[in-house]
Amino acid sequence: MGGGHAMVIARMKFIKGEEVKYISHLDLQRAFQRALRRGEIDIAYSQGYNPHPKISFAMALSVGMTSEGEYVDVELKDWYDADELIIKINSVLPKGLQIKECIISDEKHPSLMSTIRMGLYKIKLYMQNTPNKLEIEERINEFLLQKEIKVNRTNKRGILVEKDIRQLIEAIIVAKVEKNNVYIELKIATGSQNNVKPELVIEKLFSFGDIPLLYDSLKIHRVDLFAQVEGELISPIKLFNQKSGRENM
Repeated sequence: MGGGHAMVIARMKFIKGEEVKYISHLDLQRAFQRALRRGEIDIAYSQGYNPHPKISFAMALSVGMTSEGEYVDVELKDWYDADELIIKINSVLPKGLQIKECIISDEKHPSLMSTIRMGLYKIKLYMQNTPNKLEIEERINEFLLQKEIKVNRTNKRGILVEKDIRQLIEAIIVAKVEKNNVYIELKIATGSQNNVKPELVIEKLFSFGDIPLLYDSLKIHRVDLFAQVEGELISPIKLFNQKSGRENM
């Protein structure tokens, strides 16, 4: 490789656990910036009057949700060993935030935000009446047979608009029913192009039909986010070409 500054990006997959589920996306960004400073990681900054660290996250997670499939890209000034980077950052991240995987590349890649297409969620509902698995599955089938599922949403200009979310729902599966708890797996469009909130899908599903299904509490956990390549869903970590120019410098 010739002279000049080569861009090195660390793409990391991390957990957002129970301890930090109520922190906002902004607080999450600050927590990472602080950890990178404390871990003395040499990160790149933007140019100009108000330089800021070059860190970008995938889709923001709603406050109150946990996740084992969050992603962040950090631009580094120098090359690091991925395992060493994980250890360094994990040692200074607050409890509840933990990096699970890291891959480093010096090739140019599309931004995380632009590549995410789908999200997989696990949902736990506590129902007032003892739920019947068959009844809920029938309800889901009928719900998904609808040609359109309309919701009212406020757009960026603050105007209430009607939107059809049917095409944004890939799958709804009842994983199990235990006493008053119903466990549901949800695969939905998640990304900058198309996006639907998991709580909205559940709300529409449970209020669908003649008799609404009533639940007292809802716990949402994001299992993973996926990019789409040639119709196939893959982890954003796998988008990075593991063979890097670093090896043939």
